[in-house]
Amino acid sequence: MASKKRTNGLWRYWGLIAFVVAMTGWLTADFGPLAITALSALSLLWFLFQAPVPCAALNRGEAQTCRNNGRGVLRGCHIKQHQWQKLKGLVVRRRWREVSADLFPNATTSLASLGAIVALLSSIIGVVKSLTGKS
Repeated sequence: MASKKRTNGLWRYWGLIAFVVAMTGWLTADFGPLAITALSALSLLWFLFQAPVPCAALNRGEAQTCRNNGRGVLRGCHIKQHQWQKLKGLVVRRRWREVSADLFPNATTSLASLGAIVALLSSIIGVVKSLTGKS
C-alpha cells in the first residue's frame, strides 16, 4: 500500500512567502507592478484556499464549532458539509457582523483573513498602477 506524500517544510507556506516578497517589493520598489500584482494574487489564493487554519464550521445540532484543521479562510476541514459552509455563508446575504465573526473567530484565522485583505488590496493597486503606466 502506497503512503500519501506529506508536504513539509517551506513549501506548505508558499503563499506566505509570496506575500512577504510582494510586500517587500512595495517597500523597496525592486519589482514592477505586474510582478507585485502576480505575487499578491497568488498569496490571496493561498490565504483563501490553502492556509492552515482551524475549520471553525458550526457542527450540526450543536453550538460548538469544529476543531479540525482546515485549509484556507473559505474552506473547511475534511467533512463535506464544512467544506462549503464558509464559502456559502459569504455568498448568501448576511449581516456584516456574522461575516466578520466568520472571518475573525480566532488569532490564526484572523491573521489569514487580514493577509487576504491586504493581498487583495495589493493586487488591485498593482493592476491600477500597471494600467496607468505609473511605476
